[in-house]
Amino acid sequence: MTNPFDCIANGTARYFTHEGINCMTQLGPFTINGYIELPENHPWLDFPDMIEVHPDIEVHGGITYHEGRVIGFDTNHLGDGHHPSAELAYQTGGIAELSMFGEIPHIWTWEEVEVETRRLADQAKDATK
Repeated sequence: MTNPFDCIANGTARYFTHEGINCMTQLGPFTINGYIELPENHPWLDFPDMIEVHPDIEVHGGITYHEGRVIGFDTNHLGDGHHPSAELAYQTGGIAELSMFGEIPHIWTWEEVEVETRRLADQAKDATK
């Protein structure tokens, strides 16, 4: 069996299964991302518009990745900070201590992204019932 995440996985990938759904988290260029593999014939795949705007999917920042049956999200949105281990986190000179609106940005941990990935898998599982 091939790994559904092979086309995007890097050396930081962490794999797990939740509710029978294959999941992966990994460090992206700035932050940690979460992905799930939708089962074959999943109803979300029949959505007539882009899956990124599906009204039944609630995940941090929305779906920002979709290739085949793999969908994913990132934690690089307004109010989010760059993860200090990310390859490009210091590209702009350092990790920002304040966002453009003056608040302290939230830097997502591996554990938080895994919880959010599991939440996405729960939604996918519930959609098949």
